[in-house]
Amino acid sequence: LMWYLCGLGSNIRPETNLPCAVAELAMRYGTLWLSPVIRTRPEGMATPHAFLNALVVLRCELSPAALKLEFNALEERMGRNRSDPQSRYSDRPIDVDILESSPRRHFTGSGIHESYYCALFYGTGSQPTVALCLNGQSLGQTPATIYWNESAGHEVIVEQGKQLQYDTAKPTLPG
Repeated sequence: LMWYLCGLGSNIRPETNLPCAVAELAMRYGTLWLSPVIRTRPEGMATPHAFLNALVVLRCELSPAALKLEFNALEERMGRNRSDPQSRYSDRPIDVDILESSPRRHFTGSGIHESYYCALFYGTGSQPTVALCLNGQSLGQTPATIYWNESAGHEVIVEQGKQLQYDTAKPTLPG
């Protein structure tokens, strides 16, 4: 199994699309550890639409290349046109990027280049967090553990303020 530190971003209906992507990831990969969600200005693209961004840690058996293909498919299902050569510079319903991978769940931050992801990873940002709703549950203001609970009727469960812990696992994210 491999651990992945990923960046999530949305600037098309982000209050809806970011929680939808989190739910999809939880259903597919099980337990997620999510950073607080912040509103950011676009970097490297000309648009008036602000982004909502967060970091997420997940664990799976896929290689980085195979996982990126799954992330691309998720982006397309949610409406991103990846066939457009300018899609990198266009508004998007969701963007999911692998920032780092680790066999032992230890992340250094060396794969993070965007200032907003660095601020989330190192806990140095001063941006206010954004409250979102996922299946009637609050999300985004503090670190959270999110998981797919089949025994509770196949629903996504959000546990905010859990310091990104699940059992004895604690990824290297602040909180």
